Amino acid sequence: MKTLIVTVLALILAAVLVFGNIHWNSRSSERASTPTITKSDTNTEAEPEIDKEYYLELAANWPEEAKEQLENKLNSNKTFKIVLLGSNSIGSDSLGLQNYLKEALSEKYEKHVELESIVYENTTADYVLNNEKEKLVDLKPDMVIFEPFLLNDNNVVAIPDTISNISSIMEETAAALPDVTFILQPPNQIYDANLYPMQVAALQEYAKDQNLTYLNHWEVWPAGNDVTVNDYLNADARPNESGFKLWSDYLSDYLISE
Repeated sequence: MKTLIVTVLALILAAVLVFGNIHWNSRSSERASTPTITKSDTNTEAEPEIDKEYYLELAANWPEEAKEQLENKLNSNKTFKIVLLGSNSIGSDSLGLQNYLKEALSEKYEKHVELESIVYENTTADYVLNNEKEKLVDLKPDMVIFEPFLLNDNNVVAIPDTISNISSIMEETAAALPDVTFILQPPNQIYDANLYPMQVAALQEYAKDQNLTYLNHWEVWPAGNDVTVNDYLNADARPNESGFKLWSDYLSDYLISE
């Protein structure tokens, strides 16, 4: 009897072990077949919305078509490009209008407005004849602040021909870049000139006739018959550091309305 009880207990224990092993294997299989789900942070930081009104208020002085183009650029998150086009009077990359203006524009417009310059050392006639506009077109400017090489034309190109060349330069550029805006400005003031003031007066009159914005920065220079104008010029009658600062401050006040 005792042997029978031991035998029965052994069979029961064996059955429990077998059943338990089968149950364990089944649970393990279920866990293996269940895909592991890893939570990930799908939230990406949204790019901050551009305060268009702020930048458009800064550009309050600009021509209407330029302000519209700036708004379009802001809406598409693209950069508005200004190009200074002029003679040696506007200076170089190391010393010129670009240095001062680029810093001022970057401080206020940040990445939304950029500035480049093209310096041309010959006359308006050469510019047209040699199709120099291609360099300007390649930059794809939205606005061109154009000092039309008047000192280069001085005593070389007749005033009516200079005006005609200026028209050709702007028209040919606009044909390639329909949305471009041109703004005219004279070169620097110089001391005791004769023909040169007449060239500048003709440019200003042309701008008025064509309803073009004319930036008359001569308002902040000493008069042409005032010897102190030489304090702002180098030996070649082009601006020195003081002259560029004077001129660029005027342009900055126009481009950045505060």
